[in-house]
Amino acid sequence: MKRHKIFLLVFAALLAAVQVGFWCSPKAAFSPLEKRVLADAPQFSLSRLISGRWMEQAEDYLTDHFLGRAALVGADASLRQAVGLNAAGEIYRGRDGWLIPAPLSEDTTILDKNMRAITSFAQQTGLPAVLLAVPSTGAVETDFLPALHDSYPDAALLARVRELACDGVQTPDLLANLTARDDRSALYYRTDHHWTTAGAFTGYQAYCAAAGLEPVDAARFTVETVDGFYGTSYAKSGLWRTPADTLALWEDPALRAKVTVWDDNKPAPTAQDGLFFRAHLAEDDKYPVFLDGNHGRVRIETGSSGGRLLVVRDSFAHCLAPFLAEHYSQIDLIDLRYFKKQTVSDYLAENPADAVLFCYGLDSLATDKALAQLQ
Repeated sequence: MKRHKIFLLVFAALLAAVQVGFWCSPKAAFSPLEKRVLADAPQFSLSRLISGRWMEQAEDYLTDHFLGRAALVGADASLRQAVGLNAAGEIYRGRDGWLIPAPLSEDTTILDKNMRAITSFAQQTGLPAVLLAVPSTGAVETDFLPALHDSYPDAALLARVRELACDGVQTPDLLANLTARDDRSALYYRTDHHWTTAGAFTGYQAYCAAAGLEPVDAARFTVETVDGFYGTSYAKSGLWRTPADTLALWEDPALRAKVTVWDDNKPAPTAQDGLFFRAHLAEDDKYPVFLDGNHGRVRIETGSSGGRLLVVRDSFAHCLAPFLAEHYSQIDLIDLRYFKKQTVSDYLAENPADAVLFCYGLDSLATDKALAQLQ
């Protein structure tokens, strides 16, 4: 009986310590490890309590700010690995420290709708159009997949993209371009779902071939490397002991560019000289060094004699943009996830372009419903 009392006292003390720790510890607004905004404390009201919304928000708040959350998430991820659940997760732990997103769904319902929107837009504008659909990491970096994994349907999905594209939309075979490279391990990040700048350069060469442009030589660029980058795959995995990645900034010293960024929720744009937003390199999330991260509209002006390009895109276009700037006097980049005040057709009527590029990761192309805002 005495032992039982001691056990109960220890257990009660542990619960009390956890409660005290929760209420006394500072509450962060953002998790740098998970790369996401954490839940705010719920605002109480009788209507929210009755509807159950207050309890849902309270649960989210407690879950996000639980004492030692990061360590527990990491322990859970390691335990899943130890018991053989690697192939059942959202992120595969591959060979040599690779964290690879699991395969895409084979469902083409949204992909088909998006391709109809793209082809309709291209036919309506009559402008030369190119679609760069970037395959997923696991479809290219096959040497680093774990022994057990589901198959990647990228080849079939990309074939569907080419099947649905109209004559006015060229669709370079990026899967073939990327897998043909001898240095495939340099084309995607180990801890992130994006292609690297070297991978984007391969995409740029494919775009130039489709658009009738002569790509500049890689030797024109100076390459600056930045260590300590952890990407989205790392954030989703919980495998916090994975070594960091390296970012590479390819810069043409002779190119003079001005970048202006607009957000629908801000009264005025921000502008800077130069293509890279280097202040982000000192932050936990370094990827916004490319185009300052996700924004509804970004404009690059080079003052050259080239034409004007409209890029409808997701974040795969961020490190592609410096290469495109070699050929155009003005590039407008629109991200439909954040561009809400007008359709792209209306924007194009006010801001004419000479050509259109759609640049999307295949995952976004197959799941993102925002492309309906093209028209």
